[in-house]
Amino acid sequence: MIGRPGKTVRTGYGDEAAVPVIDGTKCNACGLCVKGCKTFTLVMEGGRPAVMPDNGLGCIGCGQCMALCPRGAIRVAGRRISPEDALPMPPREKRATPQGLENLLLARRSVREFSKKEVDRKDIDRILAMASSAPMGIPPSDVGVAVVAGGEKTYSLAGDIMGEFRRWQRFFNPAVMKIARLFMSRYNVEIMRDFILPATAMMSRAREEGTDLLFYHAPCVMLFHQSPYADPVDGQIACTYAMLAAESLGLGSCMIGTVSFAMNQNVKLKERWGIPAENRVAIALIMGHPAFRYARVLRRRFSSVAYP
Repeated sequence: MIGRPGKTVRTGYGDEAAVPVIDGTKCNACGLCVKGCKTFTLVMEGGRPAVMPDNGLGCIGCGQCMALCPRGAIRVAGRRISPEDALPMPPREKRATPQGLENLLLARRSVREFSKKEVDRKDIDRILAMASSAPMGIPPSDVGVAVVAGGEKTYSLAGDIMGEFRRWQRFFNPAVMKIARLFMSRYNVEIMRDFILPATAMMSRAREEGTDLLFYHAPCVMLFHQSPYADPVDGQIACTYAMLAAESLGLGSCMIGTVSFAMNQNVKLKERWGIPAENRVAIALIMGHPAFRYARVLRRRFSSVAYP
């Protein structure tokens, strides 16, 4: 930013700006990079693109200029981005067609019954690679993923979270809920009273009998977390990408939101499972090989659509 040379928008890994470099021998001065740079680090000067590192917001490392340049004349490094991250655009015939994508979206179901087969590490790594392309508020990504792989580990994680749920049950007794109505919205009170508390109580009883109603004995759990500087929805968006990536590989998955409520209240619990204390758990994704296949798809509809 102006007045802070070499600095830009702060993230969980600092506020150092990325550094764009233009190769004058390749640049034909088309100006596409300048049009795509919305931090105003790239400007036209004397009819040619020029780097103004302290102009506007400073380079945030979004890579738009590298993606736009038809001649590969721009290289950006820093803020977790490098020139090697600029890959050739996949040809249109190798991308998903609208019908193919719609079929994938329709076929996806929230799976809560898995076979005992573990998820192959190669599939996990491929899902993470695909999900890492998810958009984010301030690039590069400030989202982290803790991968808990193996049935015994996921069952242990579920047990730790259930311990937090049991503390909720003791705290949110009827007397406390009456007082909570004075400080919580009617909607939050109803959700806590009619869903969260009954659901966690049911999970706790099932756990005592050796049944996991939190992760459903899934062989893999991905915990998406993000720094306090990230956009609040970055983790959920990345998780959605991972969910669709898993579907494309024939794996079943399901998003579990209650995990974030429990883990974000317990710093030791986060650290035990590889999540920085200052980060917020956004959501969990359970996945595995489905125990059965669905015969039908279900089309859903928004509660309302308006064109004001």
